[in-house]
Amino acid sequence: MVDVRIKNIEESDVDTLLSDDMSFEGSIKLSRPAMIKGQVTGKIESDNNVFIEKEADVKADINANELSVKGNLSGAVQASVIELGSSAVFSGEIKAKSLAMESGCTFNGSSQVGDFPKAAESEAPAEETPAQSEE
Repeated sequence: MVDVRIKNIEESDVDTLLSDDMSFEGSIKLSRPAMIKGQVTGKIESDNNVFIEKEADVKADINANELSVKGNLSGAVQASVIELGSSAVFSGEIKAKSLAMESGCTFNGSSQVGDFPKAAESEAPAEETPAQSEE
């Protein structure tokens, strides 16, 4: 079996930081890398990477480029790459092109791994072909 190594990110590597003494409830939209060390309840949308650290407690639906989890997370998450570190406690639904889990993490839920259409694409109505009349 391959030994999975989740990358370590420093605070200086991200543009947005929610520190361990902060809590937030609502929707967050991000365009730059973000690190969460505090409490978040709601929804997180990011065009970039989101890092949930060991001391974090997040109850949110998340859509991000890459998602790295080392703390507590519950919700429906979607990203190109999702990493669950050895200290991660995850509960919910995962959709990812790539999923890595370190030994020791807790995973309760379901996962769909591989290529799949984005939510907007899968909800769009199919194009109709105009009917051809025979004359």
